[in-house]
Amino acid sequence: MRKVFIFEFILAAHVIFCILIEMQSVIFPIQQKLIDLDNVGPVKKNSHANHNSYFDLFGFFGLCIWLVLKYFFEGFRLNSILIMGAYTFFFFDRALQFGDKILCQVAGILTILYVWTLISYPVYQFPKPTGKYRTCYKQIKLNDSYSTDASVYYPCADRKQEDVSYKWLPNHKFAKQLYEISILQTKWVPSEWIFDVALSFLDFITFRASEEQPLLNNELDVIIFSHGFSQHRNAYTALCQQLASEGYIVFSLQHYELVYPWDIKATKIYNTGNYPEIIEKYQKIRASHLEWRTEQISQFIQTLKTNKIKDIFFDFKPLSINLIGHSFGGASVLRIAQEIEVNSVIAYDPWLFPFTQQQMHKQLKSRTLILSKDKNRIKQEIFDPKMLKDFLEFNNQIEHYKIKSLDHVYPVDLTYIMAAEMVLFGELRNDDNIFSINNLIHSLTTKFLQQKLFSVQESKSFC
Repeated sequence: MRKVFIFEFILAAHVIFCILIEMQSVIFPIQQKLIDLDNVGPVKKNSHANHNSYFDLFGFFGLCIWLVLKYFFEGFRLNSILIMGAYTFFFFDRALQFGDKILCQVAGILTILYVWTLISYPVYQFPKPTGKYRTCYKQIKLNDSYSTDASVYYPCADRKQEDVSYKWLPNHKFAKQLYEISILQTKWVPSEWIFDVALSFLDFITFRASEEQPLLNNELDVIIFSHGFSQHRNAYTALCQQLASEGYIVFSLQHYELVYPWDIKATKIYNTGNYPEIIEKYQKIRASHLEWRTEQISQFIQTLKTNKIKDIFFDFKPLSINLIGHSFGGASVLRIAQEIEVNSVIAYDPWLFPFTQQQMHKQLKSRTLILSKDKNRIKQEIFDPKMLKDFLEFNNQIEHYKIKSLDHVYPVDLTYIMAAEMVLFGELRNDDNIFSINNLIHSLTTKFLQQKLFSVQESKSFC
């Protein structure tokens, strides 16, 4: 189901109206000539000038009002650049008074493109969980050495309370983080303020969950989720809510490493001839971040095993402890599994660059599933697929499957929220199969946790 931004269509309607009024002399030249013949007296000419003044006032202030309302109630998207461009060309045409209205025609084309993007590239609402249990959501702060913030998705004893809306973004740093990771990976990146403006709509993205209610049971299977690089604890809400609806309590931990480390600020890490010493230095930085992440997760596992979680959920005891992570989070849960035995580990396209050579050759202690993309679409040393191949050679007991059409960005919620932008930036091949691929990931995850066989249809998606 798509999310509707009302002010987007109001903006388009406003500029279309202004363009049609301005273009009447081109569209209806005979009628305009008759009007001009009528306006022969000085009073009528002034009246016509007053009409233009009022129209300019309406157009200019109307634009300002609608843009301000959109920013404060919906935020801007990347396609908002089109409608801003349309208004700019329109007012230049008014100021310069071109006879053929060429700038006004350009404004019309931009407006048509804007409307087309609204229809063709929607923002999807998160799919409703399909499990049999009502899901709740709460934010907690752990009593560990990092004072870790965590989002908890859990099945609750349904008391028929209404679902409420929760903000998807836990803070306002996300646009800056995406800007910084773009700098690390790309030759040319727009200014940071463009990210702030074009992604401001993310601050208005919400998801629905029940108000805080008691746990479904005092004994539940636990999933600890580790988010990817530059993401946040709510960035996998669709997946976490689905797992909660199937009876798991999911703790999504917030990691705190810097996206753009201060001591490589002058260095862009991309595959255009980086020196080995630069890559080595970058690897050491990320290796230290990996240790921070694994220490966070280890401390929380210890909290669960020693029943200290009862401070948050009274008398709760975990039936099993399972780890799931994506990208850097995938590397984090694999690293934990080398040191601590848990019930299950699932890594989505793990980013193994932070692993040291010794860690690459260390065995895992838990049953593990790795789901990876079928193609390496980003040509960078730090995304070298050979790392995963080497890792699997020393851990041949791991179940590993390459998924057709899977891109690295799955299963982040951004695949629902800004699929078109992800395609434009090269993170997604297309936005045709978002729901089917995410549903496949959900299904494979649940079946692996429950130690069930994958279906024949699911197996056909493996490379």
